[in-house]
Amino acid sequence: MSIELKRKPSEDEIEKICLAAEEAARQLLLTAVPLKRISDFDITIEASGDKPLVLNVDIAIDVSIGDEDLANIVKDATGAAFKAAESKVRELNLCTSQI
Repeated sequence: MSIELKRKPSEDEIEKICLAAEEAARQLLLTAVPLKRISDFDITIEASGDKPLVLNVDIAIDVSIGDEDLANIVKDATGAAFKAAESKVRELNLCTSQI
């Protein structure tokens, strides 16, 4: 996913983008997998650069009972994180076009 930024985001804006992405991934995971089945999970959103701003999403999850669809759930959570980041960028009026 690529969004052209019209200006360098501030540290506060980068933090808001990362928090929105993390929250979206967390919500999707906790909706798709019951909390009682999760033994451990970690979501890391890392931003580097400024223009372009590069986001890396890392999701690690361990479930107590096997889930053959876990890879798809993680993929969906990653997608939700990027979509939330894009939405936050648009909300903060950082992108060159408001599609």
